[in-house]
Formats: sequence, C-alpha cells, structure tokens
Amino acid sequence: MLFGLLAFGVLKTPAEHHLLEEERACGFQLAQVNNNTRAQLGQMGFIAALSGFRAVMADFLWIQAGNSFESTDWARLEVFLHSATQLQPRAVVFWEMAHYHMAYDAAIAVKGDESRQPNQALRRRAEREFHQIGEGFLLRGIQFNPDNARLYECLGNLYKNRMQDHLKASQSYACSAQKPGAMGYVRRFAAFELAKVPGKEQEAYEQLKELYLEGPQQRVPTLLTLLKELEQKLAVPEDLRVSNPQNP
Repeated sequence: MLFGLLAFGVLKTPAEHHLLEEERACGFQLAQVNNNTRAQLGQMGFIAALSGFRAVMADFLWIQAGNSFESTDWARLEVFLHSATQLQPRAVVFWEMAHYHMAYDAAIAVKGDESRQPNQALRRRAEREFHQIGEGFLLRGIQFNPDNARLYECLGNLYKNRMQDHLKASQSYACSAQKPGAMGYVRRFAAFELAKVPGKEQEAYEQLKELYLEGPQQRVPTLLTLLKELEQKLAVPEDLRVSNPQNP
C-alpha cells in the first residue's frame, strides 16, 4: 500500500508541475480565486473552475453580472465582476467592461438617483467611490496585462473624464503610447492633458511642439490652440513660435 502511494506521488508530481507552469503562463497564479468567487460559483462550480473550466465559469459569472446590472444591484454586480476577472485575468475585455460598469454606469446611476439617496453630497461621494472601483479594475487588469495599450488608454480616459486628474491622465496616455498596438492619438492626448497641469506648461509645450513638427497629421485643432495658448503664457518670442505661420 505504501509503495503504491509513493509510486503514485512520483508519477503525479511532474504532471502537477506541468499544470502549474501552464497556469503561470496564463496568469492564473497571479489571480486568487477567493471565498467570494467560491460563494458565487457554488461548490460544484468552484471545483469546475479549479479543474480547468475557468473560462466557462467566468462566462457564467458574467451572465450573472448582467442580471445584477439589469436590476441595478451595484454591490452584487461588483462581486460578480471581480470573480469573473479573477477567473480570466488575461481577458482584457473583462477588465475593460468591469471598469466601465462601475466607473460609468453605476457612478452615473447613483449620482442621479434621488429616490434612493436624497442627499446630494452622499450621492456624489458614492459616485466617487464607484470611480475608484473602476480605477481598481483597470489597475489590476494592467497588472495581469502590462503590455496592453487599451487598458492604459481606458485609465487615461477615466482620469480625464471622470476623476479630473489631468496629471495621471497624461501619464496613463503616455504609457499607452509606448505599448504595442497603441492608437495614434494617445500621444497627443498625453500632451493635451499635461497642458492642463499647473507647473507643467513648459514640458507640455515641448511635447506639443515635437508633435507639431512631425507634420500635418498631428496638427489637429486642439493641438494648435494649446500651442498658441502656451506660447503666450510662456512668453515665447514671436520668431520662435511654431504656431506663427511666418516661421518655417
């Protein structure tokens, strides 16, 4: 009996090691399947997730999240989204949609829902909390997908449009621009946002000027407007201003 157990252990160890390496390659060792996930899946679903059916279980949780969204149960929605993203940490669309449901859908809903919360200050606080939850989804998604340009772009959009943090928006767009498959406009967005940060005018001007000198494809109206504003603010001599049509 003992010999049989030892033999089984010898055969089992290489297989477990191979499975562990595959899970690490897929990012599953980074994602922790916690008690909340187990509660959402139930005992059989939890076992299935640990047995190689993570994608199926993640899709199941995503459907449940959709039901919570329809009923505007935002707390329950967050739990389902968290569990689904933990099961599929390399699925960028899960992280993107999870952040959008929290930072946009839920935040907008609580801000305007006077029937549930008549106090405007508390509604605004709830809105900010959902912005932060959405931010958390993107930051965790970036941990699992550090080379994904889209997640950084979404983070920049969130800081710009919802959290009004122009420095972080600029930094996020700049990170996106350095990743494979980045959209061509994110470099401009990084400079645009930097121009809104007090004390960063000179740095923003240098970035905008560099973009301008790359050619007509970069000379969109917003860039031209910001260039003129910064040249005036920084008192750039007329003969050195790139926005001056008389200069080459």
